[in-house]
Amino acid sequence: MMKLAILLVVATVAKQAYGDEPEAIVGGKDAMPGQFRCQVSLQVDDFHMCGGCLINKTHVVTAAHCVDDPDYVNTMTVVTGTINWKGGERHKIKYIRPHPGYTGNEEDALANDIAIITLKWPIEVNAYQGPIPLADLDYATGNYRGTVSGWGKTSENSRSASLYLQWMETNVLSTERCMSEHTDPQTTVRHICALEKSGKGICNGDSGGPLIVNGQLCGVVSWGVPCAMGISDVFTNIYHYLPFIKES
Repeated sequence: MMKLAILLVVATVAKQAYGDEPEAIVGGKDAMPGQFRCQVSLQVDDFHMCGGCLINKTHVVTAAHCVDDPDYVNTMTVVTGTINWKGGERHKIKYIRPHPGYTGNEEDALANDIAIITLKWPIEVNAYQGPIPLADLDYATGNYRGTVSGWGKTSENSRSASLYLQWMETNVLSTERCMSEHTDPQTTVRHICALEKSGKGICNGDSGGPLIVNGQLCGVVSWGVPCAMGISDVFTNIYHYLPFIKES
């Protein structure tokens, strides 16, 4: 029950009150301009709610739980090309396509927690913003290191805003270890887990952001046990959703 309750806290980050301010990855460090060109900030009323990642000039991959309000197609803004979420270029949304199998059910470990945002107009690729290649293999073998970035909390109880994008390196775990660490709810092969150590990890506000391995997008931040408690964080495994992404 505790695990489910914690998952709900993370999954509902996109619904936090606009008066709350976003904060940054636990144990991370400041990103440099252009270091994570695909990273975007999803905002409503000029307030950062979730992350995402550009996969071409007009499409962003994010978590489905970040965009599960139908009104977001009109009220949400995609901000690109910045490490300061109050800066950057602002883009309107044409439409949002959540995975058809996404239900938001925490008992299913937020299965199919992925969505594609289509921008009204293409971005201009430059040194600060641009797409990232999609994973061409399943990195959930236990043999890879990756990076995760976002504007989430610096601690579970932290409330001070970090204007700057944070990032950290992390170990990408095997599917077997991911499934053995998360049994209630049970993760599947369509998830991918990452863990560095206690004191480093994702937190509220990082949802939808990228897990990058070998310069490829291999995961989308979905949920975790808040925050950085030495238990692996859970991502949607991009490799298992390539047909859905390419259809979009």
